[in-house]
Amino acid sequence: MKILIPFSGGINSTYSLYRWLTETNYDIHARHAYNDVGGPKEIQVELQKVRDIVDYIKKETRDFKYEELPWKLDYTPDRQPIREGFKVATYDVGRVLPRYKGYGYWIKELRPDAICVGISLENTCVDAAYPVLRKHFEDAGVDIYLAGCPKLEPVPQGDEFDYDDVAAKMIGRFEQFQFMPEELAYMTRKHDINICEDTECRDCAYWKAYDTFIKYGYTGRDLDLYCAKHGSYGPWRHEADPETYKYRGSIMEYLSSAQDVRNILGGKFD
Repeated sequence: MKILIPFSGGINSTYSLYRWLTETNYDIHARHAYNDVGGPKEIQVELQKVRDIVDYIKKETRDFKYEELPWKLDYTPDRQPIREGFKVATYDVGRVLPRYKGYGYWIKELRPDAICVGISLENTCVDAAYPVLRKHFEDAGVDIYLAGCPKLEPVPQGDEFDYDDVAAKMIGRFEQFQFMPEELAYMTRKHDINICEDTECRDCAYWKAYDTFIKYGYTGRDLDLYCAKHGSYGPWRHEADPETYKYRGSIMEYLSSAQDVRNILGGKFD
């Protein structure tokens, strides 16, 4: 079998690539697409980080096919309700539409047996992305795997796809982060909380919460589930209020309180 992995060098795609290489003997084809929005210097910085990850994985696991190519950014804003019938938050479907169309083109070009898409627990707060846009490559006739599925099993397609069922079983980015060898994991941790000056930075809030959870003996999975429960996604998708729900349940509000996990958790989730 040949597995196509769209590869960004982030946690989801690095976890997927590492897992497919270590848990199967399949032919793996990773492809990294970049755009020129940030300028030549930013492109080179991004590419070097991705290449470092690829070199590490090849050295520590086994060889695989890797390509990088420019990504044509044909962007037209298209803001849709975050979930059907939800009234407050919107999601820019236009920002990710070229990516999903691109998957379809890549499948036709490379003819893999399957594709592994970087969808994990935290992505299940939104219905306006994968559940809607999967139609752009489902007709390619290959199996589809999602990065956050705990087993390497393809997800249903077409009318058989039930996002609530899939979302309830998913794992998240921090469990994935802990799964990987430490050196590799920290290659994917691109945001530096020590130099960021944005007091409302979502990435800073995530990583500060992660560091706190680990400090007090909790796991990345504990943080993923904490965020999912308070953010009304994953197994708690049904708790989201269509009248008030915001992206990931307005993450800054509950991550800021996660700084003292001893008082908040006091044990594991039900």
